[in-house]
Amino acid sequence: MVFAILYILDGILNILAENRANNILLYSTKILLMPLLAIYFFQQIKNIKQYRSIYFALFFSWIGDILLMFPRNESNPSTVKLLFVFGLVAFLIAHLNYIIHFVKEVKDKNKATVIIEKPYLILPFVVYGFLMLYFLFPGLGTMKLPVIIYTLIILLMAMAAFNRKNIVQTTSFEFVFIGAVLFVISDSCIAINVFYKPFNFARFVIMSTYIVAQFLIIFGILKSKEIS
Repeated sequence: MVFAILYILDGILNILAENRANNILLYSTKILLMPLLAIYFFQQIKNIKQYRSIYFALFFSWIGDILLMFPRNESNPSTVKLLFVFGLVAFLIAHLNYIIHFVKEVKDKNKATVIIEKPYLILPFVVYGFLMLYFLFPGLGTMKLPVIIYTLIILLMAMAAFNRKNIVQTTSFEFVFIGAVLFVISDSCIAINVFYKPFNFARFVIMSTYIVAQFLIIFGILKSKEIS
């Protein structure tokens, strides 16, 4: 649990640094987030092969964190856009790896999943995605296709997390699904702040939901094996 506590403390410092515009503390704490979470996960589950999708998700989240740290102070618009797109791709790969793991958790079960039994339950996800893109679309410019693809993938990640309901332990489902929802909120806030209208405390909301989201997903996966 030591590294879980270190992750939480590092996350708090990162949020404080964001509010105080302390870039040295901001960058140093942000770059430590995913390694600390990965070490915590490894301490609990040392089977890297079976859980490589989770390690890949954390690795590409780390790459995304690094790529998205710097554009705000970059004077060259083309570089800003390039770093943002690469960061988007890194997080997209992270979400794909979470999806792979969630699907693996349910595919070998004899029991039908909740989405198979009640496919209409995907409607809230579809409606949310449609509304987000409806509001964002006018401001997307050349980013229309990347944002559409990213929106689809992150909502698929949330649906895959929801699809674990009644298959894994209730506690595991709740932690992972809440984490997935917070991840969607965090990414939605980024999109709103960049493509729709900047808002006060955007970075605070984005990072706090992101830090909690990643921890809940990992903690929930550990709960599914009664290891945490």
